[in-house]
Amino acid sequence: MEAKLTVAIIAGLFSLLGAFAGVFLARRTQYQKWLLENRSEVFAKFLELMHEAREEVANILFEEKSEELPKAIKITEMYSKPLNYVKIVRLYLPKKERERFQQLINEVWSLHSDRDLGDSRLLTMKRKLDEIQEIFESSL
Repeated sequence: MEAKLTVAIIAGLFSLLGAFAGVFLARRTQYQKWLLENRSEVFAKFLELMHEAREEVANILFEEKSEELPKAIKITEMYSKPLNYVKIVRLYLPKKERERFQQLINEVWSLHSDRDLGDSRLLTMKRKLDEIQEIFESSL
């Protein structure tokens, strides 16, 4: 009788342990899925904002009649949306990638303030944006 009781208690404990483990794994899986979906949305929105800003800035840069200071102000205004959104993107990046991402964004933005770069600006910007893309891809 005592052996049957011991077996029943052990079986009950293992079934409780199994239930807790199942709940833990299900919650962890749901969290990972939620995080992946949110990261994808945030990264896509950021890339969209950067694309829009780059297009608008390109139009400003090729305006010959505009003075440099108003151009710089307009460029800063065009990049204000993606630069503000950087704070949200950083929340979804791994800690080790946050500073590098911030540095790359600042470098992309500053590329438009250096008039002497000319055509090399586009190549440099492409490299920087490719690095940002790699950070995003490694986080997904």
